[in-house]
Amino acid sequence: MHPVMEAMLSGNSLDKIFIQEDIKNDQLKELKELARNLGVSVIKAPKEKLNKLCRKNHQGVVAFTAPVEFGNIEEIIQSVYERSENPLFLMLDKVSDVRNFGSIARSALSVGCHAIIIPHKGSSAINEESVKTSAGALYHIPVCKVFSLGDTIQLMRASGIATVACSEKTDQTIFHSDLERPINLLFGNEGEGIDPHLLRMAQEEAMIPMKGQVGSLNVAVACAVCLYEVVRQRDYFPKAEL
Repeated sequence: MHPVMEAMLSGNSLDKIFIQEDIKNDQLKELKELARNLGVSVIKAPKEKLNKLCRKNHQGVVAFTAPVEFGNIEEIIQSVYERSENPLFLMLDKVSDVRNFGSIARSALSVGCHAIIIPHKGSSAINEESVKTSAGALYHIPVCKVFSLGDTIQLMRASGIATVACSEKTDQTIFHSDLERPINLLFGNEGEGIDPHLLRMAQEEAMIPMKGQVGSLNVAVACAVCLYEVVRQRDYFPKAEL
């Protein structure tokens, strides 16, 4: 526990901390409190899981460092407005595949997205594989880990940023959404989609029209399609006529 706490206190960016589920003591409480204050994910796991993660004597705690620094969403929103830029954010609900996450980051950087927002639990690990898949984009686009995507959607709304949930459960296409306004695009994973609670909080839902036998797109591809529709509307052509 001491090295993990020292890593956090010295300013090292940690991605996740795995804690053996049957360990309870005062020092562990202190570690968890420090992690929460610094925005580091803490995951309870059986001893067998930790043994697979670390062959040495882990003493019930294993931490993974992050290759990137995590951003603060409130500070980024303020900075975007101070620069008189039109906000564009990407929010990912339970997108856990590192290759998809890396591809999404690459697309997001290419269109000038201001930040990618992910939850502390259930999100992709930010590791060497995700950085490699992003072609280094993760070194240049802020990633913000938040405890509650719902609270962040409310923060966006209060900041004049509309959340558009990209979902197949609507008849409106992304091409008919107003993406020239400040936008936060919300995506879920390919299996469960977006949490219903978050769907209800979004100001709008939009889908990508599909033809043929394929019912949906890979989430990384869907993100790229929607992000470039933002570019089309803002920089090149007006949105499609109804």
